Amino acid sequence: MSWSECLYRYHLAHGGQFLAGEDDDGLLILPWKDRPLAADLSAASAGRGGTFRYVRARAPVTLAKPYRLTIGAEKALSGGMNALLRAVPGLTELSLLPADVGYPEVTKKRLIRTDNVPFTKLVLSSLDFRSALLACPEDKVEIRPGPGGEGLHLVSVTTATAVGGLAGDGGGWCLDTVSDYEVSLRTEEELAQIARRAEEEFFPRMDRFLELARAACASVTQWAM
Repeated sequence: MSWSECLYRYHLAHGGQFLAGEDDDGLLILPWKDRPLAADLSAASAGRGGTFRYVRARAPVTLAKPYRLTIGAEKALSGGMNALLRAVPGLTELSLLPADVGYPEVTKKRLIRTDNVPFTKLVLSSLDFRSALLACPEDKVEIRPGPGGEGLHLVSVTTATAVGGLAGDGGGWCLDTVSDYEVSLRTEEELAQIARRAEEEFFPRMDRFLELARAACASVTQWAM
């Protein structure tokens, strides 16, 4: 099923505000505590007119000081890259998290960069946040300051690889690039099977994805800066 179709079915089950047109541009805005949590696709040019699409979830938070944090997706080479970056300072604009920060279950398998190491140690002390990271090894977390002087920040979670039209399961999202015409040729039984697959695969993946965004928001606002 397409992104918008799957997201629409998720909306029917979980509520929120759903927006979509003819293109695969579905946007779902869910309420969470006192802030909106938005899920949609971000697009990046692949050259020669092609486009890669990534699932993303975004939510605003307010912090006392500007803060930046990037937690990359889990990769096999992250441990070696961490060692290289620590050996050659200045290769990244943000500070790499020290090796002795603890929580090796998440820190050894990801590139974690920040402009406030002590505060990031507090953020990572949240068991809920670490558990959410472990449940979403394919995803990247970013926290960046926003405009104005009120301490507005944006928490973003994105898939590390493009989704839809890929070999295999596309990162567990159960997405495809089937045209409306192809969908119209399917039988009711085939469409029902596709709908069941969305509930069995897309729904749990989206649950984990959104929980990572919520856990990042909760952990970064739990401590005084």
